Amino acid sequence: MRLTNTIKDFGTNIKEKVCGMARTKLAEIKEDFAPADKLTEQQRDARRMRAIRKITTGVMAASMAMSVMGVTCFAEGTSGEGVDTFNTVVEFIVDWVARIGLVVGFIGAVQFALGFKDDSADGKTRGLMCLASGFIVFAVAKAYDMFKS
Repeated sequence: MRLTNTIKDFGTNIKEKVCGMARTKLAEIKEDFAPADKLTEQQRDARRMRAIRKITTGVMAASMAMSVMGVTCFAEGTSGEGVDTFNTVVEFIVDWVARIGLVVGFIGAVQFALGFKDDSADGKTRGLMCLASGFIVFAVAKAYDMFKS
């Protein structure tokens, strides 16, 4: 009996604290959006302190993020070794993207043909869109040579 009463009291206390915190936050939000002339001096001071706290937190978070970005790293090995590996990986990906673009174009051509067979305007439209998107992907992948140095 004592244990169940203790658990009930504990749950009630937690509920009261959470509801009290929610009420406090709701009151703060209402104060933040209320016109200054409708607030008491104490409410205006509290609103000003909340604003200062938010600004300070934002400045501190931004300064910590910027301090992390200032780390200088050095890689071992010859300078051309990493670039060559990167270019090889990118060319491999570009080749496969071009192939996938052709496959998508082929699927679009099949959808277009099936749209003609069924005399379906929607099927023809989807087929042409798929065909065009496949060729666009292929063209973009082949345009990679323009961007190589």
